[in-house]
Amino acid sequence: MGKAAKPYIRLLRVSTTRLDGGTVFGATAKQVWERFVSPDRQNRVSVGNYSLLIDHPEGWVLVNTGPGDKPPLSLDLVRTRSRSSMARELKQIGLMPKDIAVVIQTDLFSEYAGGCTHFTSSGRVLPTFPNARYIVHKDALEEAMRPSRRNRKQYRADDVEPLLDSGQLELVDSTTEVCSGVWVEPAAGPTPGHQIVLCQQGKATYAFLGMLVPTSMHLSPTVNAAYDWNPEATARTKVEVKRQAVLESWLVAPVGRDEWVRASQLESIEAFSLGRTALPEPTRTRRVAAPARKAAPAVPAASEPVVTPAARVPA
Repeated sequence: MGKAAKPYIRLLRVSTTRLDGGTVFGATAKQVWERFVSPDRQNRVSVGNYSLLIDHPEGWVLVNTGPGDKPPLSLDLVRTRSRSSMARELKQIGLMPKDIAVVIQTDLFSEYAGGCTHFTSSGRVLPTFPNARYIVHKDALEEAMRPSRRNRKQYRADDVEPLLDSGQLELVDSTTEVCSGVWVEPAAGPTPGHQIVLCQQGKATYAFLGMLVPTSMHLSPTVNAAYDWNPEATARTKVEVKRQAVLESWLVAPVGRDEWVRASQLESIEAFSLGRTALPEPTRTRRVAAPARKAAPAVPAASEPVVTPAARVPA
């Protein structure tokens, strides 16, 4: 597989979207968040959209497919969102869509899941990764298929329906080991069925937080985006995730940065983002190799996590 044969875990920034500052920072006063980031003349701030790529003994794992290359349903997105770089990122590594074995979605907002499917030259919409299992929380699927009035513009049926038709969609509803050393864990608040992804690489644990912390200012439980489905749940989840991250010395992303952050730095980064302290010197983390490729030990059937094929939700 050429370059792709070297095992590693990689954080990818696949697009950037300019969003209204009031939308990004919710009830936080503008005079507070404006000290952290300067909006443009239209009061917009740039927010990165991240994915995670893992070279795993059981095959390549991709977390969040990004916005994809299907034409946006809204002209506003054409003007405010950069084109997805996912295809280019994979090509640079030496990968093709057929090489991805597992796709995990932290949620199904089109901004993060639009790349699950793509238009063919004949105009059909098909799964982008033809050989992959797509792992989605059941509550996320239910909301995507029957979105509430508030979230209606955040979902696209053609991000999901081709996966149902192909039988590639698998549903989880609790903490689940998707493949050896890679877990999904419910992280309530940002969207229905939102989940984070934990990846064990040697002695290190990497935590991909999905939509939980779109900027470092959102590390604070009191700072939530206006589009959060349940802000109180988001605040509780942040407290618990940060506590667990520090206790277990996780490496965390994304927190508004194109790099992994040690859990021990989160408090200082949060304080700086809120204007309370100076920012400490960053701690660079080296790329960590994945375990050697070998068969995972057998797990008794009774202890295996329940992962069910998705069925089409009745209209």
